[in-house]
Amino acid sequence: MKFSDMSLNEKTLAALDSLNFFEPTEVQIKTIPLLLSGDELIVRSQTGTGKTAAFGIAIIEQIIADKNKKGLILAPTRELAIQITKDLRAISTNHYLRIYAIYGGDDIGRQFRVLKNGYDIIVATPGRLLDHVQRKTIDLPKFNLVVLDEADRMLDMGFREDISNILSRVSSHRQMMLFSATISHEIQDIAEEYMQSPTLIEVGDAERKNSIEQNMIRLTRREKFDKLKEIIHSEPDSRIIVFVATQRVAEYIGGKLMDQKIKCNYLHGGMRQAKRERIMRDFSEGRFRILVATDVAARGLHIEDVAHIINYDEARDKETHLHRIGRTGRMGKTGKATTFVETDQVQRQPFKRHVRRYDPRGGRSQHRGIHTRTRY
Repeated sequence: MKFSDMSLNEKTLAALDSLNFFEPTEVQIKTIPLLLSGDELIVRSQTGTGKTAAFGIAIIEQIIADKNKKGLILAPTRELAIQITKDLRAISTNHYLRIYAIYGGDDIGRQFRVLKNGYDIIVATPGRLLDHVQRKTIDLPKFNLVVLDEADRMLDMGFREDISNILSRVSSHRQMMLFSATISHEIQDIAEEYMQSPTLIEVGDAERKNSIEQNMIRLTRREKFDKLKEIIHSEPDSRIIVFVATQRVAEYIGGKLMDQKIKCNYLHGGMRQAKRERIMRDFSEGRFRILVATDVAARGLHIEDVAHIINYDEARDKETHLHRIGRTGRMGKTGKATTFVETDQVQRQPFKRHVRRYDPRGGRSQHRGIHTRTRY
């Protein structure tokens, strides 16, 4: 099946051609026709399968056919909200729809001003959306096309109450679309309460992506940075994301790579939003090829042609690991993921009433004269 076989508007098809979207992905083939028919869907799909375009095309097509329709897309993070907005604007470029991202950390006064002009699609994080609802700058009953994107992540982040608050206020004559990497009992509860006979669509392997070659390297902590440099130099043309555990380590490793004259930058949640957006834009546009990041970059960010993911620090759990490596091997392409496994980890000992001072260069913590090794 091709996009031209889906009875899409010619202007939409032209935009897809300009974006080099020639062949629909599996999730797009399975969902777009059903969504255009008004079906409600629960879609279990890993990141990088084209799900944003799937619900984006369906919403845009319905809005241009019926101006009484309005779309609301809930996303767990501001980075994902920004990325979805960018993608939907590109798909709808020939239709001139009013599509806005509403998220915390952005100037709320600016958001007031754009919302006064009206809107067709709002992409929002739950907290900031409810803030606007309370201020009466967004009217939830107007929304009749509703998407929960990365629903599992929103629940993990504690948005269950906010989601219920929002879904109970949107139009009762709504069409809901729920996209998630996993389908938990809590997600099933939401579907049972707010959806009408939804169809379950499952795409790909729920555990890991076959397009990604994974390997582990066992080494001591002191060997990690040299091995990182070795990999980077062995792949001079590759775009690489290096995941680390903390903000401080992101800055430290990023700074050391810069000292080695390697074109790189670092990203973490402690940065101002404008700076984070600039760094991601520069990385996406190729101004540097190595990004050192905390898990703020593990979900919701779509960067083309990331060839290699390096877990400098192991992920805290299996799900985070899957989302980290999901930054490569996207849209049917192949990718590589390498995880550093430390061989000299020492079990932390509990200390009471101590003061800890951290030196990232030596990886040591000082406990009133007692030195212990701490993992970073």
